[in-house]
Amino acid sequence: MALSAKADEGMWMLGNMSEKTQKLLKEMGLELTPDQIYNPNGPSLNNAIVMFGGFCSGVVVSNEGLVFTNHHCGFDAIQDHSTVKNDYLKNGFFAKKLKDELPNPELYVAFHLSTVDVTDKMLGGVKPGMDEMQKAAYMDSVATSLEEAVLDTINCIYGEITPYYKGSKYFLSVYQRFDDVRLVFAPPQSLGKFGGDTDNWMWPRQTCDFSVFRIYANKDNKPAEYSKDNVPYHPVSYAHVSTQGYQPGSFCMTFGYPGSTDRYLSSYGIENTMRTSNDLRYQVRGVKLAILDEAMKRDDAIRIMYASKYAASANYWKFSLGQNKALKELNVIGEKEALEKEIMEWAAQNHKTQYFGILDSLKALYKENFPGDYTVTLLEESFYSGSDIMQFAMKSMIRYLRPGAETDGFKDDVQKTYRDINIDLDKKVFAAMIKNYKQQALSEDDLPDFYEEIDEKFDGDIDAFVDNLYANSVLTDREKVNRLESVEDLHEDPIYYLAVSVITKIFQSHQSNSIDEYERLLGDALREMNRDKEYYPDANFTLRMSFGIVEGYSPSSDLNYVHYTLPQSLIDKNEQNPDNYDYQLIPSVYKWLKKGKFGDRYIDKSLGQMPLCFLTNNDITGGNSGSGMFDGKGRLIGLAFDGNWEAMSSDLKFDTKLQRCIGVDIRYVLSVIDTYSKGKRLINELTLE
Repeated sequence: MALSAKADEGMWMLGNMSEKTQKLLKEMGLELTPDQIYNPNGPSLNNAIVMFGGFCSGVVVSNEGLVFTNHHCGFDAIQDHSTVKNDYLKNGFFAKKLKDELPNPELYVAFHLSTVDVTDKMLGGVKPGMDEMQKAAYMDSVATSLEEAVLDTINCIYGEITPYYKGSKYFLSVYQRFDDVRLVFAPPQSLGKFGGDTDNWMWPRQTCDFSVFRIYANKDNKPAEYSKDNVPYHPVSYAHVSTQGYQPGSFCMTFGYPGSTDRYLSSYGIENTMRTSNDLRYQVRGVKLAILDEAMKRDDAIRIMYASKYAASANYWKFSLGQNKALKELNVIGEKEALEKEIMEWAAQNHKTQYFGILDSLKALYKENFPGDYTVTLLEESFYSGSDIMQFAMKSMIRYLRPGAETDGFKDDVQKTYRDINIDLDKKVFAAMIKNYKQQALSEDDLPDFYEEIDEKFDGDIDAFVDNLYANSVLTDREKVNRLESVEDLHEDPIYYLAVSVITKIFQSHQSNSIDEYERLLGDALREMNRDKEYYPDANFTLRMSFGIVEGYSPSSDLNYVHYTLPQSLIDKNEQNPDNYDYQLIPSVYKWLKKGKFGDRYIDKSLGQMPLCFLTNNDITGGNSGSGMFDGKGRLIGLAFDGNWEAMSSDLKFDTKLQRCIGVDIRYVLSVIDTYSKGKRLINELTLE
């Protein structure tokens, strides 16, 4: 898949770089050859990029396996090691010696090894007349066979087949996974999460959003489970780090794992997203977050316990609001309708009968599906993403409500879950979710069966129902879990009964029809209509590159944003907003900022100060968090960590004028390690240029 000639839009697959694109990149300032960027048969910049934890990106920055990623990507690990006594969230963490680096049993990184087009193999046996279930069964069988062919359990190599262009193309990506990943450094939260929910998705920003981990391997430099005998991993290649900075118009490229976009979605699909996913996510999570926020402000133990979960939930709560706002203000549906009209006129003029009637079918199907889509989303947000106890029950049903399930395994899983749950708070959230679901449901028919029990046995008193539920469930009491003789007893557990009731209603509400097929055809028609144009595939959490320039933006006629922020702007936010928790600084950070001794090598020559964050027009989305931002020489200049509020529609429509990538300047990162935390041993590992 060749890269586009459009500099600021596109999350492009690596390899097959066209001559046109190579020329453009060179003109923009790229000094690397294509093989230096991506070479599956030898060292390249690609080898320094990692998939971090299955949800973020990262970059290897030393020959000793040191990895930079975002603070919010490492947040779970930092929280897991934090206590009220050793509050690494609040105060930060620095392992002064290798032996002090902290293991994280559930964290991994993966290196991308290669990607191969397997479209012919995946679709070769699909016959006309196959229904969706037959087609899916055939393709699952082929995918399993292809993935098994590359599986190497000894070296932790595995493959994943992923659809592109809504299933018009399929590629097999091969990865190598490392499971011993240790926490090395985390800045205090008042730097790493400065601005919090207030500044999330906003510019200007001052967040030093980074954390540092290290990959460990066995003595043969191979992947291995955690062992005290493991040693730092020596990567195929690692990124050099630039302290030279950038200027407006400087070339910048990002490498990472963007999670999901849907930019070829129809106008009807966009409208459905706004009315179901976004509206409901914002409404339901708002109820939950208000309860958590109140409890976290009262109790430090609860604050630490719920910090990561709150941040994750709040992130997409605000995203949902911002995306709908941007979609309306930028008239994305109107623009999409105009494009669809153009496609249909082209199809009619060129007798492309396979595309006739697509829009009418999509309109009818989305209308038919809306009640079911709404109900499924409301159920998932209210119950799967609501109470943690309920989420555990829904996730663990298949594993533990089956014959032969292991009781000890169940006990271990519940005890792990208890580490991050306050039962009284969870009960309060659960009651609020049950009440809110009933208020938001489209009709009585959309209520799960347990609402009948609330009416019949508890006279409609939801609080009394939840009190009884938590008093009688095994899941809410450690001692009951310890006394459990067999998982067979869980079949009578009241919370598992609720989980079955909710999942049953989800299956009843879900509708399977041809929407995906018609959406795929619409995308095929667009690409066929514009054969001379290169279309990048939507993000799907596979390795991608984007390229652009350092650039500010103007959200309105009377407002122009420069491309950088400086330390005084952070101090100003703190001093001018004393009651805003998101802008609070611990004393040591405030003192460091006021002193202003950030290190000469981290001062920008043109500004005479140390930049904090900066803007580019690179194309990113969720999953790109922690992506390396590189200059034309392939040197690391920053870490991508956010997008901007004015272009929150970007997952559905890229806006050239407004969309920006927000990155933390690598000099800010280095100064925090070096001058704030005295982390010379880490600085000495890096290759600084």
